Amino acid sequence: MRAGMVGLAALYWPQTLGKGLAAHPAVDFRAAATLGVADETIAAMLGSSPQEYADHFGINLYSDAREMIAAEALDAVVLISPHSQHADWVERLAPLGVNIFIPKTFATTLADAQRIVQAETQQGIRIASGPTARYLPIFMAVKNALAAGMIGDPFSLRLCHHHGTLDVFSAADWYRDPAEGGPELSLGWYGIDLILHLLDDQVTQIYATYNNFTSPESPFMDCGRMVLEMARGGSAVFDMLFCNRFAYPSWQLEITGPDGMIAVQRAAPDSNSAVVTLHNAQGTRVLPLPEQTPGWEHFWIDEFVTGRTLSLDAAQALEITRLSLIARQSAQRRQALAAGDAAVDAIGAEAYS
Repeated sequence: MRAGMVGLAALYWPQTLGKGLAAHPAVDFRAAATLGVADETIAAMLGSSPQEYADHFGINLYSDAREMIAAEALDAVVLISPHSQHADWVERLAPLGVNIFIPKTFATTLADAQRIVQAETQQGIRIASGPTARYLPIFMAVKNALAAGMIGDPFSLRLCHHHGTLDVFSAADWYRDPAEGGPELSLGWYGIDLILHLLDDQVTQIYATYNNFTSPESPFMDCGRMVLEMARGGSAVFDMLFCNRFAYPSWQLEITGPDGMIAVQRAAPDSNSAVVTLHNAQGTRVLPLPEQTPGWEHFWIDEFVTGRTLSLDAAQALEITRLSLIARQSAQRRQALAAGDAAVDAIGAEAYS
């Protein structure tokens, strides 16, 4: 698979996803396009100049993405542009026949998310999104335990995600711009995806509360809570904390069924160290973590290469985006909102306000 990077002006994704592409034995990471963004702007956000990035990976550098795709005969690209431009870029690139990976935030409005799905359908390409915490070892262990029936059908879930603070992003980074989505379309992405995945159910109602306690200069909430009612009668609570000055990201989870509970707790100062435990009538025991995982940030690469069913496709990304936008409106209106109501979709369609 011949692959390229569309856009370099970001703190994290060009480096992380570039490493994933370069490391895959069936991928030829060929090129990157700057999209005409000034070298100084890219350097301020990425931490290196476009040419330094290209030299590091041994790839060719372009300004125009469409020229790059044609000249390098690419099969797939990673799209790294301001989130509010994702739909525009998908509509420009999809007719070229390339598969596209869109790192979260998938889209900043419901209309844009729908445009992305429509472009995928019309052009016959594949669009994946991510990352997904479902492929972290701890959550793969949880899913394996649920699949084995260790606690019966779960009906209650409590999830907490700690993820640093806004001030790690440079003043020029679009993450600071309210028009680019805000935390619930980024951090909320992980939690909603996990809830849908672990409970294997649909959301019927959302109530959310947001506040700001530790970053008064931020235009966003830094501590948010979502309460999700599920179609089969269960419920999920998700705390997204963008207010912690310790190693991140980290997770806590309790998921309960009629036969017991499965818990995830941080186990060391290292944010990636966590333990998964089963609690039932027989006592408490630690559950093993899988030795092999698809990689929570890079799983889609192998899916593109092999043609397998996408773990997180554009339609699923649209649903996560839709639920995130409804949560935002619930917090602003201070009321619970039905998740399956077309009128609610209209309420939740706008960008951050």
